Amino acid sequence: MGEALTLLLSIQSELNKTPSSLATLALIVSWLEYEDLDIQDELDSFNQLHSVLVSRLKKDSPILEKLNEISEYLFFELGFSGDVDNYYDPKNSFINEVLNRRKGIPITLAILYMELASRLGIIVEGIGMPGHFLVGAYDESEKYYVDVFNKGIVVNKEECMAMFDSRASKALAWDDRYLSPVDNRYIISRLLRNLKYIYLNDSRNIKAYEVIDILVGLEPDNVFEIRDRGMIGFRVGQHKQSVIDLKKFLEKEPVGRSAVEASSVLELLERNLKRW
Repeated sequence: MGEALTLLLSIQSELNKTPSSLATLALIVSWLEYEDLDIQDELDSFNQLHSVLVSRLKKDSPILEKLNEISEYLFFELGFSGDVDNYYDPKNSFINEVLNRRKGIPITLAILYMELASRLGIIVEGIGMPGHFLVGAYDESEKYYVDVFNKGIVVNKEECMAMFDSRASKALAWDDRYLSPVDNRYIISRLLRNLKYIYLNDSRNIKAYEVIDILVGLEPDNVFEIRDRGMIGFRVGQHKQSVIDLKKFLEKEPVGRSAVEASSVLELLERNLKRW
């Protein structure tokens, strides 16, 4: 899986920069499907959007006015929108396609919004609320949440809680930490996890394995990604690596349903490897 290693190294290289570019990171992820994608050409699209906003925004405008101007331009004038009809279309997870089609999901629309806002000097951070990614924007005294999937409207904490209740599992209770800011590593990992589940749902197991391989590189202590690499590796012929992964998972999580499933696959792999 040399392609996964190449992407992982590119992502890690960008993450090591201070600051790292969220747009660049998302475009590196796009290489999963668009291996000939020219990242600089795509970044030029961000430059063009930024130049228009620079000409419209007054430097001394209140932050709320700036946020509304960005939303007006992106979502009403240019027509960017949340893809409610085909939410799980993989194109919604690739920022180059979001730029081309002007459709996306919360996390990719947030990446677009955050990249532009940060270039304009606005302090923004991703808000990794379960089920609905948001953008947090800050000034000296106020904190705002931008719902980029809903035309970039600004919402308060109570409205965020209502969104959570309407989308999250009933077994999951609200926690104020859901509105804590997340860094670029988290954002790209969450974007990759979206793609992982899309690929698995579409039975694209080789592509899913590639994504999981990258996730393990980004989150080496995440034993559940290691487990998933072992389980999917069994399907795609990565048997020796699967044995290593499943043993590592079982060392950390020896009991429970996942452990039973992992043990069954590991037993089958070890039995077959002896025959091979």
